[in-house]
Amino acid sequence: MTSFETPFGLLRMTSFRYAIYVSNNKAIADQLRQIAALLQEQKVAFKPAAYRRAAQVIEELPKDVSTYGDEKELKKLPAIGDAIAAKIVEYLKTGEIVFLAKLQRTQGGISPELMDIEDLGPKRVRQIQQELGITTVAELIQAAESGKLRHLPRMSQEMEQKILQNAKRVKERNKRFTRKEIQKDVEHLRKAIAKVKGVERLEVAGSYRREKETVGDIDILVVTKKPEEVSTAISTLSLVRDVVAHGDKKLSFDLKNGLRVDVRFVKKDQWGSALLYFTGSKEHNILMRKVAIKKGLKLSEYGLFKGEKVVASKEEKDIYDALELRFYEPEERGATL
Repeated sequence: MTSFETPFGLLRMTSFRYAIYVSNNKAIADQLRQIAALLQEQKVAFKPAAYRRAAQVIEELPKDVSTYGDEKELKKLPAIGDAIAAKIVEYLKTGEIVFLAKLQRTQGGISPELMDIEDLGPKRVRQIQQELGITTVAELIQAAESGKLRHLPRMSQEMEQKILQNAKRVKERNKRFTRKEIQKDVEHLRKAIAKVKGVERLEVAGSYRREKETVGDIDILVVTKKPEEVSTAISTLSLVRDVVAHGDKKLSFDLKNGLRVDVRFVKKDQWGSALLYFTGSKEHNILMRKVAIKKGLKLSEYGLFKGEKVVASKEEKDIYDALELRFYEPEERGATL
């Protein structure tokens, strides 16, 4: 067993866990997704989504999570609250999360990799694991192509093909596209959404707005008084290939080129804070939240607050001004202020 110092104290590294220190992010993200899957099966409200969001944040950190400091510092990251921060520290110190171990003992372990496949719920994942011994996407694809899934109870050839299709898209969703290859489609989509009745304002956010050379997905913010109607109208646009989430808060779909798009419906008076948050970068957002904290304020996607009072939220510049910072253009929003 190897040990070395970290911001969390002496970290023990067991040979069966990791070969290198930097693997913490992926390992912890997998643990959090397992918790989400098991809570989802228990029909626990809200928590599964919170754990999945936290898993995504940890997995996408630019450096190892153990370098971020203690629980107090971890809670400054997006989507990381008291309970999840404590579990991260617990894992870094001991190599396990007791809460997950208890869930697994009562419900059985679920492969987080299989849970990444759309429309494949915990019960079906468990069935596939137990009946076929499959725990990875690659194994599932091979089994589906060999026709092994269709013979499982309550499974059909049609369901097998749908699972196969979604499993193959896991790799596709992890692909990064060059800005040049998707720019035409994104601009076409922007114009199409702008023409939808009820859309008052919209903007493409994320790494695309920051003009990065590659992007993994697209976030689009829309202001409307009729989110349900607008969401339905957008879902029928010709560029849309598959709708994977359809609601009045968020619409998710793939373009025909495989690029995932999340359309988020926000309130008019929260436009600035939402655009700032979803534009990123994560490092820039974290630094701005630290400035806010030093001033006795709290910054989130819903606004800049002093207690319960909204200090600024309508426009991005309002927030920078309230924090006494110069306005940073999207392409400037990196790891420094």
